[in-house]
Parts: sequence; structure tokens; C-alpha cells
Amino acid sequence: MDGSDPWARFEEWRRALDSLFDCAPVEETPAAFHGELVGYQLDPVLLGASRASAQRFHRDEARIAAAGVDHLLIQLYQSGRCAFDADGHAAEGRAGDIVCFDLSRPMTSVTSDLETVSLVVPRQMLRLAPRALDGLHGAVLDGGSAMGRLLSDHLRSLLSVAPGMNAADSRLVCEATAGLLSAGLASAAGASAVPEILIAPNVQAVQRFIEMNLTNFDLSAEMVMKRFGLSRSALYRLFEPLGGVAEYIRQRRLSRAALRIGSVGRGRGAVARLAHLSGFASEAAFTRAFRSRYGIAPRAVLQDPQGAGGWHGGRGPAVDDWLHAWMAGLSAAVR
Repeated sequence: MDGSDPWARFEEWRRALDSLFDCAPVEETPAAFHGELVGYQLDPVLLGASRASAQRFHRDEARIAAAGVDHLLIQLYQSGRCAFDADGHAAEGRAGDIVCFDLSRPMTSVTSDLETVSLVVPRQMLRLAPRALDGLHGAVLDGGSAMGRLLSDHLRSLLSVAPGMNAADSRLVCEATAGLLSAGLASAAGASAVPEILIAPNVQAVQRFIEMNLTNFDLSAEMVMKRFGLSRSALYRLFEPLGGVAEYIRQRRLSRAALRIGSVGRGRGAVARLAHLSGFASEAAFTRAFRSRYGIAPRAVLQDPQGAGGWHGGRGPAVDDWLHAWMAGLSAAVR
């Protein structure tokens, strides 16, 4: 990053990251600010490495609404530390730790001078139960744990080979990375929870298919049966513990709507837009289902999210294309 004016250097950095975060220097005058970032596209994963001075990061509902991405940001802190609040869940990542942020939800953080390796990963790529994915915002994988060391080594190796990787290698490596990330993030939720979070292959395949098609109005039990060659009775047995496949689809759509409710704005048509993004064919059907599950109309939450009594954002306990263009331009912007 060139230029002798510290504010000019920081402004260059801030503009480069503006699509994802609002940045501010920790010091009143960033006299010695530096920032370096390089990125690689390994479809469908984005890989980046950065080194920067201490600063504050903020991702609010306006930035979430501007992009509407459904990705996870997974960061290995190679040096430094980061204290953060992930939508009400406060924690800290230290050198060696791996932290996961859900880019569909707000967060703030304050870092020291920090060096990171980062992955931006589509949510549906991870082999985790949907309820586990929804609870990963702010999850910290201890860098001293076995899974932490293994995943850290993998991320560093991935960064070293990325410049020379071809498209075929990239697809294979991303598949392997998805499996390792899934195991590592399951471990971050607690060793006792891992057997319940990682799913059996047959259930996993169907659930991943459902997750990838939640916004498809044609998604139904019949569509799942045709895709996997299952009889109605076999599909029923598979999803009986979850209340049946139709109910499972409805609940997943409602959960996604709850997590994305801050991304559609508050103006005219916001409820209809949220219904459409969540896979509901009509605003009326969506409103009825949302009220039935959460005890409040979606319009009330959109108009006053803080004052909506009884609203907890549909979350459990505390625990796209534009991204490709953004990442591709980062190296030139902030070297």
C-alpha cells in the first residue's frame, strides 16, 4: 500500500473492505497504518490472506441487506487477537485460533495488529446439520486442540498451493476442505455435541439438497423422492424424527427467514421480498407460518426489531457472485 499520508493509506484499505465491513482505526491517528491482502478464487470457495494494523470492524444490517449473501467467513489468526461480538455472542480469538462468522448476521470486532488466513464458504457446502450451521456465528476453534492444529495446517498449506492450482484441482481440494471444516466446526461446538451435529450420509445428502433448494418453490417431498429414488415410505422413515419432510422444509425456510430478516429493509414490499427469498410462494402463507412459529407477524419485526416483544431472531443459544468480483479486485486495491 503506497502513500505517505496515514489517513490516505487507511482510506484505501477501508474502501477495499467496504463491501463486507465498516473499518475504523483503533488509534485516533493511524500514523503507522499498514494493510496487505491477497485473494484467490477456488470455486466455490474464496481464499484470502491479510496482514493489517489494529482496527475496529463493524458489519450491520445495511451491509447485510446490500449483498444478501449466505456465506460463512472462517478466519485463522496467525498472529494477534480479535475481541468480537457476534450478534450478541461475545468472545475472543487469539493467535492460532480459528473463528467462524456468519455473513448473514451482524458483528463487531476490535483487533490488535493481526495476520489472518480466511475462507469465504457457501453455507450449504459444509456437511453439518442445519441447526448446527445456524449456531456457528462466533464459534471459536481452539488453536491448541487436535482439530485446531490440523485445520490450521490445512489452511496454511491451501494458501501455499493456491497460486498454482488449476480448476480441476480446485474442485477436489474444496471438497476435501469442506469435510475438514465441517469436522473442525463441529468440534468447536464441543466434543460431546459432535456425534449429534455431523449427520449420517443418507440424511446428510437429503438435507444438503433441501438447503440448496429452499428458495425453489417446487421443493417438495415429491421432488426429494425423485431426486434420490426414494419411496414415500422410505422418505417418511428418514424424516419421521424431524416431523416429516414437508414440516422439515417449512421449518428450515422459517429459520432462514428469521436469520435474514435484517437483510430486506423496512420499506414497502419487505415482507413479500422476505417470503420470496425464503421460498414461500405467497406473502400470506409466509406470514401465517411465521406467526405460528414465532408468535409475531414478520411485519412487526421488520418495523421495530428491537421492540418486537418475544422476538429472539429465531436463534438458538448464543454460541454470489459479487463476492468473486470483490475478492478478485482486492489484491490490486490494497497491496
